[in-house]
Amino acid sequence: MIGNITTGRRAGGAIRYDFGPGRRDEHLDPHFVAGTVPGTPQQVARLIDHHTRQRSDVKKPIWRVSLSVPDEDGVLDDRVWAAIAEKYVARMGFGDCPWVAARHGHDHVHITVSRLTWDGRLVDNGRDWLRNRTVLDAIEAEHGLVRAADRYKETGPGVRSGNELAASQRRGVALPEREQIRVLAQQARDAAAGLGRARFEAELLARGVDFRANESPTTGRMNGYSLSIAAWLDSDGVQIWVPASKAGRDLAWGKLAPVLEPKTVAPEATGPDLAALRLAEARERAVDPRTDVVRTLRTTPAGTVPDLVSALRTLRTTLDTRESTLAAETATAMRLDGLVSGVGMGPRRGELHRRRIGLQAAVGAEAEADGHATAAGQHRQEAAVARQVEAEAKAATSSRWPRKAKKAADAAATAAALATRAEAEAARLGALAARALERASEAAPGVRGRYDEALAALESGWQQQERAAIAEDARGARLQQIDHQPPLQAARVAVAEARRGVEQLLAEQTRRAALPPERLQLEDQVRADLAREVTARAARAGSTTGKPRPKKAAPKKAAAAEQAEHLRRQQARRPRPDTPGR
Repeated sequence: MIGNITTGRRAGGAIRYDFGPGRRDEHLDPHFVAGTVPGTPQQVARLIDHHTRQRSDVKKPIWRVSLSVPDEDGVLDDRVWAAIAEKYVARMGFGDCPWVAARHGHDHVHITVSRLTWDGRLVDNGRDWLRNRTVLDAIEAEHGLVRAADRYKETGPGVRSGNELAASQRRGVALPEREQIRVLAQQARDAAAGLGRARFEAELLARGVDFRANESPTTGRMNGYSLSIAAWLDSDGVQIWVPASKAGRDLAWGKLAPVLEPKTVAPEATGPDLAALRLAEARERAVDPRTDVVRTLRTTPAGTVPDLVSALRTLRTTLDTRESTLAAETATAMRLDGLVSGVGMGPRRGELHRRRIGLQAAVGAEAEADGHATAAGQHRQEAAVARQVEAEAKAATSSRWPRKAKKAADAAATAAALATRAEAEAARLGALAARALERASEAAPGVRGRYDEALAALESGWQQQERAAIAEDARGARLQQIDHQPPLQAARVAVAEARRGVEQLLAEQTRRAALPPERLQLEDQVRADLAREVTARAARAGSTTGKPRPKKAAPKKAAAAEQAEHLRRQQARRPRPDTPGR
């Protein structure tokens, strides 16, 4: 059993990955098998993250491990995985913490833990990788699983699964090419032991192993070999190379070089030679005590920095800026990882979801408009009936009977009032229906026909459309990942350099605090002299580079000028004739 430990800031992303489709749609039936936090995946993630917000000073409160077993152990059921997860969490010291174990495959589970206990105490995860191996060894013995120690190969990384094994099986190779290279290279090493690199390379060629010596182009230092065989080609027909250390750990240059060319140990200087060397060093220091100080300052990191406080302040400000940049680049990398794995919300998927939400809002507005339109139609019908009654009543007002004419006039006035109110209400409802349709058009623009029909058409193919949108976002994110790798790596290197500089300045500050006053005063004087030398050197370089360079004369003009100068010198050497009258 292998346990891969990571840490993070939030549990939401981890649990979304556990219950997502995976990077290659490999997740099958994701579900919880054990834990102390009940609820759906979203509820569990929110509860754990809400619990960890009690300690905002802890940068990575989420502790996570992936426990996996080899194929030889078979498929363990949920009860076995639940028992393993409970034992593992308790023995790692997280028994009082909120945790869950999720399973989405046959051979592994993911355990997500909050390092804050239920009562708010922080559990230290220092040296957890050591406890991890001890706990896993005990669980292997208790459940009768294959021991990782038995599967570990000192000779080199095993090729048991994955793309490399599958590719070798497709090619019909009994033994994967990397295993073949390891065996042949070890044979060549044994045959060339103590005979040098040339003999080792000849033995490799004799066994059909191609090699490339990895030497530094600047220093010429040997760093190791890259090995291959002629039949190991990729899908494009290009030969595949593997570092010797990846073929076998004992083929790394640090272990291979002593076997091929054993180092000869020079005899240690003793007796008179050692005494003479020490005497010469003592005389050199006695002649000029500043020599030892200069050597110390130039060989000590940050030894020549005159003002450590200002340098620390500046470098810490730089470190904060670079860490902010790294945090932003890391957030971008995590967002792209989420898009590639299908967990995050990309532009295409977001557009699809926004269209769905807009259509749902438009359907509601459309239903509201339909209701207003229906009510407006009823009021129009009432108004039409009232108008007809009004017309009939007005016709009856011409009766010769006064009482009958008066009743007809009253009925006509009542009908007219009812018609007026019905028409006004119909107009108001019509305006409400028009505004509802405007809202529907704004929520889902570009829809022809009814919105409920468009929503039904979208819902009928929702899974296929969402899957296609996720795939398109993943393709775009992969391209962005390629472009994002250089700035992310540059940000990491910049932060590492700044941290190293701060550590060097702090170490120098501690060293100076322990110096005697006389020595510290002498070092301060030397540092001031070195700073003045650097300033003077920079000034001389600036004055030299600031002078305009004389223009070179053309070749013919230069030759003519040189010939004229030569004639002038010859005439100057000739004796002048005596002047008449002298």
